[in-house]
Amino acid sequence: MTQERQDIWVDFGLSGLTKWFYGPWENEPADVVAEAAEWSGRIYVPTLLQDTQRLLHSTLPSDEIAALWLAATGLHYDINRVRVDARKWLQQIRDICVGRLDETPGLEPVVGWELREVVLDEIRQAAPALIAADQVNPWGSVDGIVPALEHLVSEADPDLGFRLFLRALKALWIPITSDQLARYEAIGESFGYNEAVVYDGEFTFVSVEG
Repeated sequence: MTQERQDIWVDFGLSGLTKWFYGPWENEPADVVAEAAEWSGRIYVPTLLQDTQRLLHSTLPSDEIAALWLAATGLHYDINRVRVDARKWLQQIRDICVGRLDETPGLEPVVGWELREVVLDEIRQAAPALIAADQVNPWGSVDGIVPALEHLVSEADPDLGFRLFLRALKALWIPITSDQLARYEAIGESFGYNEAVVYDGEFTFVSVEG
């Protein structure tokens, strides 16, 4: 049984999966996906499948998908470096999900098309910090992350784009202000998220010197 969105108290779907690759992990990548899919009685498999299918049906090229994945994992699993095509990687994730469902659901309607411009505005405001991520993130920065996020939000899925944007800010240690957090929480509420999806204790905040 699939939970309602507001009852999913951790980041979910593809953005939630990227957290499993943030930090030390020892198993093969496909095994990490399988472990994530089995977590909590497979309750998050439907959202992961929907996100994956949405990207596979989109016009985003492999290099943009790779940039989204790399930023959201904090550069901890660089599929380009191991010569894995981003779309083939999504197909592996999709197959793992399909193998854990009694039947494969069709692609659901996009959530929150009306929020596209709001999300795009937040991405553009944060763009300079995302581009210069290597100044605060010891692992470096991700080329092309801003146009990839803009492409995803404007043409495919603002919901997934917003969640991957938040993950990139957290994983790349991009400092935010309390005002930014308040706006992100308001957007998350509009998307129907549980409040813990946006604020999970992983943001880095701008230092305020007294």
